[in-house]
Amino acid sequence: MNISFEILIDRHARELEIRNFSPRTIEDMVYSMKHLTRFLRERKLERVKKISPAVLNDFHHWLFYQPTKRGAVRSAGNLNQVLAKVKGFFRFLKAEGELKTNPAEALEYAREPQRLPRNILTPQEAKRIIERVDGSTAQGYRDRVMLEVFYATGIRQSELINLSVGDVRLEEGLLFIREGKGRRDRVVPLGGMACKYLETYLKGVRPELLKGRATDRLFISYRGKPMDRNSVGKLVRKYAKLAKVSKPVSCHVWRHTCATHLLKNNANLRHVQEILGHRSLATTERYLHLTIADLKEAHRRFHPREKALQ
Repeated sequence: MNISFEILIDRHARELEIRNFSPRTIEDMVYSMKHLTRFLRERKLERVKKISPAVLNDFHHWLFYQPTKRGAVRSAGNLNQVLAKVKGFFRFLKAEGELKTNPAEALEYAREPQRLPRNILTPQEAKRIIERVDGSTAQGYRDRVMLEVFYATGIRQSELINLSVGDVRLEEGLLFIREGKGRRDRVVPLGGMACKYLETYLKGVRPELLKGRATDRLFISYRGKPMDRNSVGKLVRKYAKLAKVSKPVSCHVWRHTCATHLLKNNANLRHVQEILGHRSLATTERYLHLTIADLKEAHRRFHPREKALQ
């Protein structure tokens, strides 16, 4: 029986759903497989059993020259994201007995350049942005609390949006993050400053924003509805602009800033890994390189032998 590629992709999507993968991961898999489907159709390869390692190597080279969804040149990281989904698909087909061997097993990822996080805020810039918020209004106070939480915890934008009131434990000074990246839960310390602002927000400001509506989401709009990604991203950019911080500032910049400032103040690398929710320590080590770069700059500026060269 010759099962269509689309049916096999749909079966793989259902299998990922059963294994509790996030809707975003499943959506990315389906989108990535569209590239492979298009490639195979152009070559009139309609049977999955006809796909060999050589065919997938050709697909790898073909994909490199295809623009991204936004029309940009495909980076090594973007290329590898698609390849990872293709490799996962063929592992599934072998496990299901649709294939005797996995043609994608030897498919090699592109080598990715090790880039350091950019646009890290200095402590002075972070303070300037936070203090630029007008906390005299309910919306302004909510914005201040969100920035305090971003800076204190290094939380991801999606994680902050999905926080519920029950995730805040003020007595313990902790924040529970449910189903973060990879659907993993974690607990992070809030710190005294974030706790102070959260307490006032929960007791007086949030009820004012709710306007009688019912939702357990922690951060809500002036209409009493849960915040969305677009609104949160806009307010982060807005206060950076008001504070006259020239570098681009996003929610993820606050995450980078939190990690870098913790490490610069001698936090344990593994503790920072736990706070950020990184599965691999190597991901967290990128921030350590930033502190080393600072040390090199300090050495260049202040060592007598270096000054002699200037």
